[in-house]
Amino acid sequence: MKLSYTLLFASVWAAPALASVEQDVEVLIGQIEHSPCVFIRNGDQYNSQQAAEHIRNKWNYAKDDVTDIEMFISDVASKSWFSGKPYMVECAEQVMSSEVWLRQLWRQANKP
Repeated sequence: MKLSYTLLFASVWAAPALASVEQDVEVLIGQIEHSPCVFIRNGDQYNSQQAAEHIRNKWNYAKDDVTDIEMFISDVASKSWFSGKPYMVECAEQVMSSEVWLRQLWRQANKP
């Protein structure tokens, strides 16, 4: 009986944390989706809607293992799981890694 109370407490405590991470990820994916930038993945270019869909699919696969937005950015949204190559983003003729770009977007979304 004691174990069931422990498991119940752990699941109640973990649910808000997961909800918060999920909300953060959805905000960031929404920013990707509405971006005017071009996304480069394994040498191929994608528009923002295609990039958001790809990142959302990866999120759906990995969400049980992601503990915070930083982990999502570095482990899910910034590189190919198959090739290991970083994703790139081209905005206003400037090319940068998606990790740098996503961190900038996240900071902007969370300015007080």
